[in-house]
Amino acid sequence: MKKYIVIEGNIGVGKTTLATRLAQDWNMPLLLEKFLDNPFLPSFYKDPDRYAFSTETAFLAERYRQMLAEMDLVDWRQEGMVADYSFYKSLIFASQTLRLQEANLFKELFAIINKQLPQPQLWVYLSSPASRLLGNIRQRGREFEQEITAEYLVGVEQAYASFLEQAGGLRCLWVQWDKGADLMLNPELYERFKQRLLGDFRYGMNFLNLSEL
Repeated sequence: MKKYIVIEGNIGVGKTTLATRLAQDWNMPLLLEKFLDNPFLPSFYKDPDRYAFSTETAFLAERYRQMLAEMDLVDWRQEGMVADYSFYKSLIFASQTLRLQEANLFKELFAIINKQLPQPQLWVYLSSPASRLLGNIRQRGREFEQEITAEYLVGVEQAYASFLEQAGGLRCLWVQWDKGADLMLNPELYERFKQRLLGDFRYGMNFLNLSEL
């Protein structure tokens, strides 16, 4: 039986590109985040304190609606699925952007909704230096992303690491990805990586450095 695999990572790391290619190669359904539909996102990047809660709750609602709608259209238990985001992404970003009272309220809302969604069989986190991420962000040219700083990206990665270190109920693969080992530019490396994802993983954190694959 094929897996339900989530490709996660920081802003600009290449989640969508990798998830799309894996789904095509494995002939599996693809679930892509429709993040541009969030009307609060441009305002958030300009004034995070004011728009953080609106932004995160909008993401929470949109991700829930999208996952229910799209996963209902396929037999993902038999066909598998590749996604470029997980529902837990909402909780992780909220922990980074919200004040304490707002974060506590958000956790309660998340817990109620998350019980209704299927859990990924493998969570792949792509870790990459902030300098590479900023370069990718500039290259793709989304105007509202140009205010993102290296400090913000470092904080996002720390939030992911903190969450995954405690996520004993998930199978997590932390992948170190940098310019010296770019999956999209090295076909042989990509094939080895793809085969590695089909293997078995223990619950909790597993680690992979692409330069050593």
